[in-house]
Amino acid sequence: MTRSRILPLFRWSLALALLLPVHNVHAQNVPVFTTIDVPGATETDANAINNRGVVVGFDCGNGLHCTDAGALAQAWVLINRTFKFLNPPGATQSFAYGINDSNQVVRWFNDDSGVQHGFVFSKGTYTTIDPPGSVLTNAWSINKAGTVVGFYVDSGGVFHGFMLANGTYTTIDDPNANAITEALGINTAGQIVGLYIDVAGMQHGFLLDSGTFTDIDFPGAAVTAADRINDRGVIVGLHGASASGPFSGYRKSAARFTNVMFPGSVETRLRGLNNGGAMVGRYTDSAGMIHGMMVTP
Repeated sequence: MTRSRILPLFRWSLALALLLPVHNVHAQNVPVFTTIDVPGATETDANAINNRGVVVGFDCGNGLHCTDAGALAQAWVLINRTFKFLNPPGATQSFAYGINDSNQVVRWFNDDSGVQHGFVFSKGTYTTIDPPGSVLTNAWSINKAGTVVGFYVDSGGVFHGFMLANGTYTTIDDPNANAITEALGINTAGQIVGLYIDVAGMQHGFLLDSGTFTDIDFPGAAVTAADRINDRGVIVGLHGASASGPFSGYRKSAARFTNVMFPGSVETRLRGLNNGGAMVGRYTDSAGMIHGMMVTP
């Protein structure tokens, strides 16, 4: 059951965004890559962008990457080149992954017991998302209607995708999955994308449209994830030769895949896009630093 908690005093921490254009390109159909770094952060991840250009993500500091022991992540919203940090009550750290055009943000947080819960932040209210039977929940995406998708882990260690619409949870399991399905993106039409792992241990992206699952596999890749789908049916995600990476981003329009790598990076992951074609994600530079990024057409 969801439970709402109104933050009595929303603590806004402000910092100027460092938006660093890699190059200025005026040629038609050539994308412009821009770095997004939270000042002082060791790692910055940009995960979603709405049609108004508002970006959400998270960062970690103190010389640590977010996967390092002791790292503490903080969720943020980037509006008009200003970072606004989100701190759910009782959270030790939080991660922002999705936003719609009403600036409703979905993400997850770790409580003081180390348990992960999904939640929605909307108009000053934090609403926790915990599907029935879950021991861990990640909320990834929210569409115009406020429908949320993500994944949860049950007491047996099985990963299930879920959809939360009008207070009702629906479990999403790819029919070819072996214990892991994750729903990661949803558009206005209710098309859902995500990933699953099959019985051979191979990771595939998927599209769920009107009850039908379709595999999404980048040509020649051993690993594919489908992270977001916009209202035009364009999909972004990542692919790689192994589950440990390194990964490259991709954009899929109809049957055409386009590889996307931040210039000079050793790894690039695409996480989100809007209807105008702007994409966000993260890249790793040659020194091992992780930066957020935006790619505009």
